[in-house]
Amino acid sequence: MTGVVEGDGAGPRPWKLPSPRQVLLVLGVFTLLSLIGGGVYAYLHRHDTICRDGRPPAEQLDLGLGQIEYKCHDGQIVTK
Repeated sequence: MTGVVEGDGAGPRPWKLPSPRQVLLVLGVFTLLSLIGGGVYAYLHRHDTICRDGRPPAEQLDLGLGQIEYKCHDGQIVTK
């Protein structure tokens, strides 16, 4: 022996880890609530429009990097 004491190699942890079943249950509940929340939000905002006049844009131009410029029927230009 070189001075190493025999044992399990690790002391007791001061915290208790959740079981894999609990972790999967929490992830499943979170996913379900996120899907329901997203659906409710989409339903409540289904009539929101880009243009103030409530009509769809007449033209759109891709500005790059995810920005799009919309031209409305009343001449308004909206960048999103």
